Amino acid sequence: MADATGVMRAAARIGIYPAVAGAAFGDFFVSGASATLAERASWLKRCAILHQKWIGFRIHVRGEIPKSGLIVANHVSYLDIVGLSAVVGCAFVSKKEVGQWPVFGAYAKLGGTIFVDRERRAAVDDVGKAMQSHLDQHVPVVLFPEGTSSGGESVLPFRTSLFEPAALLGCPVVPCGIRYTLPGGNVPDEVAYWGDMELPTHLPRLLTKTGLVMEIHFGAARSGRDRKELARVLRADVCDLAGVPR
Repeated sequence: MADATGVMRAAARIGIYPAVAGAAFGDFFVSGASATLAERASWLKRCAILHQKWIGFRIHVRGEIPKSGLIVANHVSYLDIVGLSAVVGCAFVSKKEVGQWPVFGAYAKLGGTIFVDRERRAAVDDVGKAMQSHLDQHVPVVLFPEGTSSGGESVLPFRTSLFEPAALLGCPVVPCGIRYTLPGGNVPDEVAYWGDMELPTHLPRLLTKTGLVMEIHFGAARSGRDRKELARVLRADVCDLAGVPR
């Protein structure tokens, strides 16, 4: 239960959000970010920094920030996307349903997100071509191979099919572990966004909090042509970087 100060804090943040969204979308059109994919990624980075300040959390980075290539990370919350965008300046691979979300779906589309239609057999080929295009333009691409988010206390099994494009391309893949700390709070219940949680109730509750820290740990790049082996090795790396049991 949030105290009165927390409730007032959340109300103030929600009250200014139209201005935050207006600034983000206005930046996209005024800056001409639609010109190239790299400009879209740069815009998404500026947009993410704006949202990071609005939500009110800090980011600590460990390891070398990738300038290009594929990044594989565990998935805990929608804050993962904000934090990684703010630090790396990247595009994401996401399920197509995200593109239909109000406001945030528009951010994803404008930011160059690669959408996966899991009901189509040719989806892997489509994703592979899109990834190649992004990588050729030196835009880092982030993949969440768990396929969904978790409570942050473990890393779910990786979907090996999502590694098929990386295996075919033979590109280096950087493992990334994401951790959160919330003084006086509970990360699985109040930060992680998973299970049957709903954004209209989760986000306002999160906005009552202060002191939230996101840690992003980058590891050494891996590569391989066997998608199952690549997924196995990278999951072990991600578990270690996220500080959870394999």
